[in-house]
Amino acid sequence: MRIGIFTALEEESRSFLQHAESCVQAGDFTVWKLDIGDVYLCRPPVVGEIAAAAACQLLISRFNVQAILNFGVVGALTERTRTFSTMYVHSVVHYAKDTTGIDDCPLGQYECFPSVAVDTDGDLLKTALTVHKLPVVRCASADKFVADSGEKSMLNSLFGADICDMESAGVLFTCKFNGVPCLLIKCVSDSLYGGSGEYDKNSDKAAQHFFALAEGLVKKLQGATSAG
Repeated sequence: MRIGIFTALEEESRSFLQHAESCVQAGDFTVWKLDIGDVYLCRPPVVGEIAAAAACQLLISRFNVQAILNFGVVGALTERTRTFSTMYVHSVVHYAKDTTGIDDCPLGQYECFPSVAVDTDGDLLKTALTVHKLPVVRCASADKFVADSGEKSMLNSLFGADICDMESAGVLFTCKFNGVPCLLIKCVSDSLYGGSGEYDKNSDKAAQHFFALAEGLVKKLQGATSAG
């Protein structure tokens, strides 16, 4: 199985790039071949949902990946979601999608999906849980850094989300549209009451273990493919 890894930020990719064998430039995007099998990492030149979607489409269309793993740091939306806790995402809400001014669609609803919360790949998630037993949560995603605790609590209340970020919707929806399974693995850099200060302080540490997590997942996925 050829696997694509997407990270949005330099600090999120740092542990992976210590294991890069080579790299190619594809427009403004850099893609690295990693030394853990048939695995390619893409990090876009800017952050946000559009760049995330473009990076994942590049991995799918040009590098023919059969699954995508997205590692990223996130903000907590509840008090129980602790800083530096790592988790899988079972569903994503793109809360910035709003057509309520012209139709009856609920906030965040895409007509092509059955509900506001869009599920990640169940089989891939089940496999991942046999490798690393992590909590499984919902992510609220949009092109906005959410620093205010009141807004964080509102996202939790409206959508039942535990974390928020700026790329999960772009990653998941691109994979859905292409029929490619994806797994979202997130680590909390800023708490409910934290903001940019906590993020700046903690993002490097939150991302340090991403390669170790990926290595185990890749081994399991590629082993399962070989056995099949």
